Amino acid sequence: MKKAGLITLILLVGFIGVAQEPDKSKVKPFNWGATVGLSANLPVINSITVDDIELEDIHLKYKVGYQASVFARVNIDRFFLQPSVSWLHSESEILFSIPPLTETTAFAPSNIQTENQIEIRTRSLEMPIYIGYHIVQEAPYGLSFTVGPRIKYNYDVTYTINVDNSTHELVNEGSPWGVSIATGVGVNIWRMFFDFSYEFGLNRSESDFRDKSATIPMPVNYVTINKRTNVMSFSFGLLF
Repeated sequence: MKKAGLITLILLVGFIGVAQEPDKSKVKPFNWGATVGLSANLPVINSITVDDIELEDIHLKYKVGYQASVFARVNIDRFFLQPSVSWLHSESEILFSIPPLTETTAFAPSNIQTENQIEIRTRSLEMPIYIGYHIVQEAPYGLSFTVGPRIKYNYDVTYTINVDNSTHELVNEGSPWGVSIATGVGVNIWRMFFDFSYEFGLNRSESDFRDKSATIPMPVNYVTINKRTNVMSFSFGLLF
């Protein structure tokens, strides 16, 4: 009977040891992983100017975007350095009103105040570099905090403006590069983890656009958007 009890105890200890095996990934000097997730792009709009006329009653409607990334992680005790490469797709709409005008322009052919919209679709590549800290590191659970810069390259940006039932596709003449700071919290269970992050632009970007349909760019065809990056995202990942 005592032998059976001893064997049971040994098996129980062995089972606990195997169950805690995934926790060894936390003390490895190097890990890599991948994530997929959803995002909400809520840019801070400082001003929008159409044909030198500043728009009024600006409201933002966001659509759910998606993202994917791969990363490497260098572990130093409870701290870690995590460079990664991310792909993002985001969409949003800006609703606005054009104030009454005294003369006709290309985008506002009347002096009646109406509500219109700008549709934005962006595809980007990002290179985040995070510094992280494990607040909780007890098998099988963990809680970590990250912060770091994100360098963004917008390789495909589409702006479409709808004014007075007339649609104009705009060509972006601004820089495709951007820099932001991001912070996040991650919860892991074994090798699975869930991340919630917030990203805010360090630089306020002012983008100039012109009407794509215009064969000869004219001043009345220009739109200027002064904004700052503001993104919230949630992702699921695996650590190897």
